[in-house]
Amino acid sequence: MNVERFARLVLGLSALAFAGIGAAFLVAPEAMAARVGVSLAGATAANDVRAVYGGLQLGIAAFLFHSARRPETLRTGLAVQLFTFAGLAAARLVSLLLDGNPGALGLALHAAELLGFACGAVARARLLR
Repeated sequence: MNVERFARLVLGLSALAFAGIGAAFLVAPEAMAARVGVSLAGATAANDVRAVYGGLQLGIAAFLFHSARRPETLRTGLAVQLFTFAGLAAARLVSLLLDGNPGALGLALHAAELLGFACGAVARARLLR
């Protein structure tokens, strides 16, 4: 697979992941929050979860999709993808150290974020050669 195609694949798959999670939180914030043991106390909480976990994730997905379609934005898109997954994975690591084992779902999410980070790092490094 050529470098540009691999970069587009990484961005596209990452965008799909962010879009799926974002859409789920936008449509069903209470149910999605409950999956990770969080209960929402009222309209303000639901509003904030829809915005941060729904809207922000959908915005990231849109940017990654956009970046994947334009050769001139592949590098920037991969940088955003890389830093986003790095931030998520690093925060989960801090939580793991401070709060203990998050359980199977938390560990699976951490693994997925580390995988996203690794794929983004490989794609960006190959593209910069």
